[in-house]
Amino acid sequence: MMNYYNELIETIEDSIKEEDFHEARRLIINELNMPYVPRDIEEKLNDYLKIVDQHFQRNDSLSEEQIAEYLLNVDEQHQLLAVSKLDKMNLRDHIDLCETYLSKDASINARALLIDSLIAQQIDHEFHCKNKDRMISFTPSRMVRVTETRSFQYCISRLNDDLMKEPSKLKLAGQLLYKEFMLNLPEEIKTENCDRIVSHIEEYIEDAFKADLSAKKVTE
Repeated sequence: MMNYYNELIETIEDSIKEEDFHEARRLIINELNMPYVPRDIEEKLNDYLKIVDQHFQRNDSLSEEQIAEYLLNVDEQHQLLAVSKLDKMNLRDHIDLCETYLSKDASINARALLIDSLIAQQIDHEFHCKNKDRMISFTPSRMVRVTETRSFQYCISRLNDDLMKEPSKLKLAGQLLYKEFMLNLPEEIKTENCDRIVSHIEEYIEDAFKADLSAKKVTE
């Protein structure tokens, strides 16, 4: 849905103009982490990322103490920057830091990205993650990334069957599905819940496209 991407690019540009580089980077990284991004949009996002990263060159040499300070910051953008830095490091050397961060109230987006990094590196350690009012235990080495789970593959298959003739809707559906699975980490969405999730996403997209079409008619 081009209206979605147009609004996203406009928001990123406004953030850069206002020198809110933390917000711009958060929006860019979140979108680039989606499994389906149109090539022209991906190129634009990478161009903006280069601009934004120029303002964070000093973060390239963050010490573990500085990363910990960013993680403990209530500001989501600082947490995302710290998690992004950790993703490029050997997390086996930072287990205690990851454990401390995950066991406290944290940004749901930054937490999901860190858990995904732990799974990608197959860290063999039992972590304890705070999720609202309960603590969840998980071992990354016993898990696979969300796109490799049976439930995600089932959902993608259903979306492909339902939306294969509408590529714009299919791309947006894939993004929403990926976000749904990521934000549910460290728990895996069960297969029996997949049909409900797919139906909800498809209904949301239909409503969004109808609203977009109505808005275009009003402006014509």
